[in-house]
Amino acid sequence: MAITINGSGTVTGISAGGLPDNCITADDLATTLDLSGNTITLPSGTGGKVLQVVSALDSTKRTIASTTATDTDIEISITPSSTSSKILLIYHSDVRHDSSGGHYLRWYKDGSAIGDTYTFQISNSGNVVPYNMTYLDSPATTSEVTYTLYAHSESGGFYYFGFTGYNTLLAIEVGA
Repeated sequence: MAITINGSGTVTGISAGGLPDNCITADDLATTLDLSGNTITLPSGTGGKVLQVVSALDSTKRTIASTTATDTDIEISITPSSTSSKILLIYHSDVRHDSSGGHYLRWYKDGSAIGDTYTFQISNSGNVVPYNMTYLDSPATTSEVTYTLYAHSESGGFYYFGFTGYNTLLAIEVGA
C-alpha cells in the first residue's frame, strides 16, 4: 500500500510500527490524548508512583501538659516495599488549649526525632481549631517503621489533640 498525504494533512497507508523511533515528539501530539483501554509502560526509573496507603483513625482525646517533648500515643506504622521509597506523613486533627504561648508537635521515627518541630499558637484560650501537618521521610529500609507524634507546650499549660474525637493519620509510600 502506498503512503498518501492528502491536502488536509491526513496520512494513510502507514501500518503500526511503520515510523522510525523518536520521529514524533510530545509537541506533535494534540493537547489531549485518549489512551483509555490501552496499557501504558513508563520508562524505567520513572518515580512518583503511590505504592501503598496506610491510614489510622484514633478517637481518643489526648491531653498534653508538659514543657518537654511527650509521646502523644498517636502513631502509625508502615512497611516500605523498597529502600528507595519515600513516606508522606499526613496528620489532621483539632486542637484546643487553655494557656498562652507556643505549642509544638514533632514526628518521631522509631523513637528518634525527625524533621522540624511544628509550632502553632491559638489566639484565644479555649478555642478549638483544625490542625494539619505533613512530612516527607526517606526511611531507607524495608522493615516496618513506626511514626509517632510528640508534643509539648511552651508554658506547660494543657492542650488537647482530637478534642472533638478524632486524630487522622496517613502514611503514603511513594516510589522513587
